[in-house]
Amino acid sequence: MAEASELVVETQHLTKIYQNRQIALNDVSLAIEPGCVLGLLGPNGAGKTTFLRLVLGLHRPTAGWAKVFGQTMSPNSADLRRRIGYIPTNPQFPKGMTPITYLDYIARLFGLPADVRKPKLATLIRAVDLLQHSGDSIAHFTPGMTARLAVASSLINEPDLLIWDEPTHGLDIEARRSMLELIKRLASEKTLIISSHNLSDVDEVCNHACVLNKGQMIFHGSLQDLKGRIRKNHYELDLDGEQKGITKAVQAIRGMKDITHATLRSRRLEVKLGDETPNALVLAQLFQTLADHKITLITVRSVGMQTEQAYLDLVEKEDGRGFARLYQAAEAA
Repeated sequence: MAEASELVVETQHLTKIYQNRQIALNDVSLAIEPGCVLGLLGPNGAGKTTFLRLVLGLHRPTAGWAKVFGQTMSPNSADLRRRIGYIPTNPQFPKGMTPITYLDYIARLFGLPADVRKPKLATLIRAVDLLQHSGDSIAHFTPGMTARLAVASSLINEPDLLIWDEPTHGLDIEARRSMLELIKRLASEKTLIISSHNLSDVDEVCNHACVLNKGQMIFHGSLQDLKGRIRKNHYELDLDGEQKGITKAVQAIRGMKDITHATLRSRRLEVKLGDETPNALVLAQLFQTLADHKITLITVRSVGMQTEQAYLDLVEKEDGRGFARLYQAAEAA
């Protein structure tokens, strides 16, 4: 764990209540270390955008605080925000400008002199693959081109922290792939907070996750820890061999005491093991059974180990505990 002075972002009891009635964020405490690529997850209305706005100092917290680079963030913290590159959901740009004129304008706002500004613009435009469109009107840009311009804009001040809200939203497959590859490159030198509804994106580029649900943080930790919270003993195996041999092998597998479920569909076998079963030992016995029946194992994969299943499982369990907590609190009172 990094010292508090080394943390990029730290929040304690961060809370935001709108108009004294809507609790958008409730008592969120977390720490983000340098080099972390944090995936911010949660359903619509979970509090993700509110959290980002509080970290950016765009809103004042109702209670608690957020620190960025060791300093308390507030609407007056312009110096802190200069070290952050931000992309909102569905970024908008002046339609009458070109990428060159817009980025030059942003660089001027940051006070960059012309001898620094001009080469930086050229480098960024090339890096986000907008060189061919650098003189085109932004009004005619596709969603993918707009997203790449937003990336260039967020990097103009060489920030230490990137906060991107739904960066792949509305992008086609090619543009999304380009964005993910860019995030991977940036992750080697920046700290990132990425809010996303696309859980496969988070699975691919993030190393940590924070899950919000109804304004509360229900998980914060490594992505591996999040995936480790769900059942691991569920597998799919693709088989090759004579159908008669496969059928006999599956019958034998169904008779194994630690196999709770075995279903054969064509040549794909789905098996489930008991929750407390030592999976390595049982799988070794299963593989030996296949070998005894001269069956070739083509592939084997764990089912339900992706971030999406882990996230959905976590939110479902948290929602189920909500009424129990409320009842317990009422009893205690």
